[in-house]
This record gives sequence, structure tokens and C-alpha cells, in this order.
Amino acid sequence: MFRNTLWNLLGEGLPMLAALLSIPWLLAAVGMERFGALTLIWALLGYLAVLDLGLGRSLVQIVAERVGRNGTGGGRGGAAGEGAEGTAGIAGPAIAIMALLGLLTGGVVAGLAGGLADRFLLGSGTPSQEIRDSLMVVAAIVPIALVSAGLRGVLEAHQRFRPINLVRMTVGVLNYLSPLCVLPFSQSLVPVIAAIAVGRLIGMVAYGVLAVRLVPDLVRPARYGRQSLRGLFTMSAWMMLNNLIGPAMLYADRFILLSLVPAALVAFYTTPFEILTRLMVVPGALSMALFPLASSLFRRDPAALPRMLDAAGHLTLAVFLAVQAGVIVGGDRVLELWLGPAFAANSGPILSILTLGVFFNATAYVPYTLIQGVGRVDVTARLQLAELPVYLGVLWFLADRYGATGAAIAWSLRTAADCGLLLVLLPRLAPGTGAVARTIGLRAGAAGLAGLAGLSIGGPFGASVGLLGLAAVGWGVVRRLLGTRSWKRLCGAQRSAARLSAPIGQPRRDMVPDRLVDTV
Repeated sequence: MFRNTLWNLLGEGLPMLAALLSIPWLLAAVGMERFGALTLIWALLGYLAVLDLGLGRSLVQIVAERVGRNGTGGGRGGAAGEGAEGTAGIAGPAIAIMALLGLLTGGVVAGLAGGLADRFLLGSGTPSQEIRDSLMVVAAIVPIALVSAGLRGVLEAHQRFRPINLVRMTVGVLNYLSPLCVLPFSQSLVPVIAAIAVGRLIGMVAYGVLAVRLVPDLVRPARYGRQSLRGLFTMSAWMMLNNLIGPAMLYADRFILLSLVPAALVAFYTTPFEILTRLMVVPGALSMALFPLASSLFRRDPAALPRMLDAAGHLTLAVFLAVQAGVIVGGDRVLELWLGPAFAANSGPILSILTLGVFFNATAYVPYTLIQGVGRVDVTARLQLAELPVYLGVLWFLADRYGATGAAIAWSLRTAADCGLLLVLLPRLAPGTGAVARTIGLRAGAAGLAGLAGLSIGGPFGASVGLLGLAAVGWGVVRRLLGTRSWKRLCGAQRSAARLSAPIGQPRRDMVPDRLVDTV
């Protein structure tokens, strides 16, 4: 799991580095107007994942569960490959449906290209035809992106994170660096977006080759059988609801703030918020590794779930206790050096409050992922539905009274409540996790109280109180990580899951020396 998490971090981090290196050159080469249009197209491409209606994530859960239950990848000739429980029998139709959704959505984008081009022109002097042609290329990328998501889901379900992230890194780097290759020949957006499309196509082909090697029957529609997709569609509907409500709660604060305070003051809130939420890539990478593992093992080896919660939960606590301590020690100073004393004076307290919220938000990732991993996506969706009106009401009230500081308090209160509720619900859905959930909840609560005490007291003495409290909690977390055997037992469970997901025709991993076993 730890190695898979590192691969996921690399898959996210290397494209970000490529973006940092390439954006100044792109800006200088194409000019501010075209670059503005390019950033909007990048944003559109970034939201393509929502268009799969939750099918991609649902496919990971269902395929991983079947792999764990049947002990096969559903390859050639096996009963699982041909029967009602085979991987190909559910993955093949699902990917075909995602391809159809991609074609339909791409057709809509192509049909609306003219109107969308006019919208882009509101802030850009780029010719209308150039943007229209660029959007036509984007329309072609949509089915490629959705088919890639489906193929990647098959690989994630079998926990093939090393090849997944090698492809992700390649595609992500090409997304930012390939446009530089065409700039010596043209400054038009059309070949720039076409270069991005070529990178996406390369990624789809790579995912396809990897998935077919793992599940050969994916290219044999006759072997799909007559499986019901009802379960997949039910789960994808709840998953789509999660995907819609989550961003709504994430971005509601800035829209409400904009309606209540001058736009200039909103920057004091959004700047630290954007910095801190970038850290969510860490629990996100961990959750990406946990999700298929939990789906694969929760029926066959239920005792693995407490070990997952123990290891992953305490690792997350350790990382974000360090983040919280770092903000207490040097957050104001960093803001002052970066954006000036006036900005730091206004944004420093907001940074400290949001740090508490980010701490609870990160801690909630693990129980959230485990609940979804055991197939109860409906629970997380219902929880978010219940939270949304309460949060919006508290947010409006506090933002109206205290401005950006009130919005930060509301957001942090919501994440703390969400974390607590998830830790309470998890033992009811995954028996055996109660003791570990209580331990993590108590330690997270103690860390939150320490940070809150430091904020309430203020000054150097308050910082000392907060740091002492965090150090006490951190000592317990580190002792747990170093003293428990959860990591070792969890790695054993993961090797077992990897053996079950090996494709037909390859040597079983239990016949290979342990030191040579590749756990990704």
C-alpha cells in the first residue's frame, strides 16, 4: 500500500512539475489572450472525469470485489471469465457504455462549439474560428478520456498502480510539454490542443494494452455473458451524487463570500485555502491505493479492514500533525515573505483556522474511502446530502457576521463534523473497525483541541500550548506506527490480493520468492 501511494504521488506530482516548467514558455510564446483561452480548455479537460456519471469509480469497486471473491482476473478460459462473476463480463459492457457517453458528450461539445467560442471571446482576442476548431479537437478528446478512465479502472481494481502511474505521468507531462513542440511551427491553439489530444490517445492505447493483457476477454464481446449492469448503475448514481455534492461544498464558501464582502477581501481567504488544499494530494494518493484493496478484501478477509484503517489512518495523522505544527511555527512568516506584511496580517488567522479544517478533512479520507470500498457509496452520498443545507446555513451566518474568518470557521467545523460522523458510521458497515476508529477519532479530536487552544490563547504562549498538545498526540501516533504490526500484516494481505488478481496464464505470485514479489 505504501509503495502504491508513492506511485500515486508521482503520478500527480510529475505533471505538476511539468506544468510549472512549461507555463512560462507557453505564456511567452502564445501571448496572454491565447494562453487565457488555453487555461480554460485545460480546465474543461480537467472536468471530463465528471462526465462518466460515476461509472469509472464504481467499476473499480465492483471489479475489485469480484477479483477478491473469485480469485481470478477473469482471463481466458476460466469459469470466472465466462460466468456471471467474470471481470470481463462487467468491465467490457461498462467501458462500452462509457465510450458511448463520451461520443454523445463529444457530439454535444462539437454542436455547441460556436456558442462556446463566443463565450471564450469575452476575454480573449483570439479569432473565433481558431477557438471553434480547438473545441472540435476537445470534443474528440472526450470519448478518449472516458474510455481511458474505464480501462484504468480495470487496472486499479487489480492494483496495478505502477503501470497506471507510468502512463499517467507520461500523459500528464505530454499535456503540458507537447504544446511546446508545435510552437516553433505555429502559435495557433489548434495544433497545441491537437498535440494534447495525441498524448491522450497514446495514454488510452497504453491503458488498453495493459488491461487486455490482464483480462484478455475484454476484446471478446462474445464472452461478456448476460450480466446485469443494474448494480453498476445503482452504484454509479450514488457515486455521481458524491461527485456533485463534494465540489459544491468545497466551492460554496467563495461564492457566498463574494456576495457578502468586497472581492478584494476574498483573496485573504482563497489564497491560504488553495495552498492548503493542494496538500490533499497526499491522502488522495493513499485513498487511491486503499479503495481497490478494501473492495477486494472486505468479504474474503474482513480482518484486513481494521489493519487498513490503523495503518493508513495513523499515517495520515502523522503527516497532517506535522503540517499543523509547521503552520503554527512559520505560517505567518511564510505569508509575510511571500505576499507582504499587510496580506499576512489579514490572512494569517484564516490560514491557522483552515489548517484545522484541512487536518480533519485529510483524516476523513481513510474512513470515507473504506466505506465506499465496501460498496456503501450510498452512505457517503446521504451523509453529504444531510450536511449540505446545514453547512450552507452556518456558512452564510458566520460569513455574514465575521467575513472571511467566519467562512474559515464554518468550513473547518464542517470537516470536523464530517470526519467524526464517518468514524462513527464506519464500524457499523465494516465490523471490527470500531476500536481503531475510536483511537483515530480521539487522537484527531485531541489534536484539534490543541490547535484550537493555541488559536484562542494567541501569541507565543498560545503557539507553545498548541505545539505541546500536538507533540503529545504525535508521540502516540508515531509509537503506534512504529510499534504495531499492522503494516506487516497489511502487506501480507495485499500480497494475497495481488496473487488473486494475477491474469490467467501468468505464474501465481505465491510460487515466486517473497523478496521478488511486486506488490503494485
